[in-house]
Amino acid sequence: MPAEKLIIALPSKGQLGEASDSFLGRAGLQIYKPNLRQYTASIPSLPGAEVVYQRPRDILGKVEEGRADIGITGLDVVAEHSEDSAAVMVIDRLGFGECELLLAVPNSWIDVTSIADLADLSLRHQGRGSQLRIATKFSNLTKNFLYRQGISHFLLVHAEGALEAAPRMGYADLVADLSATGTTLRENHLRPLAGGKIIASEAVLIGNRKNLRRTAAKLETLREMMELVEAHRRARQFVSLRANISGKSVEDVQRRILANPALSGSKGPGVVPVASQAGAPYSWYETNLLVPSNLIHKTMQHLRGLGGTDIIVTRPNYVFDAKSETYDRFERLLNSDERLAD
Repeated sequence: MPAEKLIIALPSKGQLGEASDSFLGRAGLQIYKPNLRQYTASIPSLPGAEVVYQRPRDILGKVEEGRADIGITGLDVVAEHSEDSAAVMVIDRLGFGECELLLAVPNSWIDVTSIADLADLSLRHQGRGSQLRIATKFSNLTKNFLYRQGISHFLLVHAEGALEAAPRMGYADLVADLSATGTTLRENHLRPLAGGKIIASEAVLIGNRKNLRRTAAKLETLREMMELVEAHRRARQFVSLRANISGKSVEDVQRRILANPALSGSKGPGVVPVASQAGAPYSWYETNLLVPSNLIHKTMQHLRGLGGTDIIVTRPNYVFDAKSETYDRFERLLNSDERLAD
């Protein structure tokens, strides 16, 4: 791949893979992959970028090695495997793929409902010369969490696949696993412990600090990508209302709309004259307001109360601010030693 191209590593399969492709597509960054078995792709609207597909758990490694400049993976993966890495930075939290890493015990453990109960159980096991066995893919996160809770006597059993079966199969007593809805835990007769949430995870955009620092062309491509994503995410909060209102002048219509500041648009109403037919009894003016989505009906009623008609509501694809807060925060992080975006 050309050295100046921004290399983006995306999950090749699973829910995170589908969600990542969909997330970028909705922001106008549709991925072109002519062959489903192909592990490279392009983004026609972002010609300075190339896409490589990797297994979700391998993306962090590719970014850390510098083989990819940025990537989308789970915050849980970054927190588990990149604690001591100065090469990787979390650029942005993307707001999808939410799940929690939880400690869950069998339903039959009726006397163990909280992390405090688990601490007591661990001491009882220690007194008998045995250890609590915890099946997990997240040894570092689980170990550090338990230490913080004052639990130091346990055995972590690293396992892949369906961890929820571990207690029934007898190779672990409880599990520490990811859960989005809790359904899989319930179906396997497990329940989360109160106070047993290890980490709340979601999809994150990560980057290789060294690669991004040294190539201006890659930074410019990343800026375009981040601004499109940010503007699309902001747009979901707003709708645009357009209406025709009769009045004496532009100032008259503006004054009447602004009489209710909460319903007069994010920066106030835009008002322009409408070319009316000769002899029309009224002068008409078109107004356009950008308002929060939850105020659609109230704003419509406000405009209707002013004599507004032909009221049209549209949803913008993008709402750009005066500057990109996401990119500004990224630039500060890039030139510091911080790893995690707020």
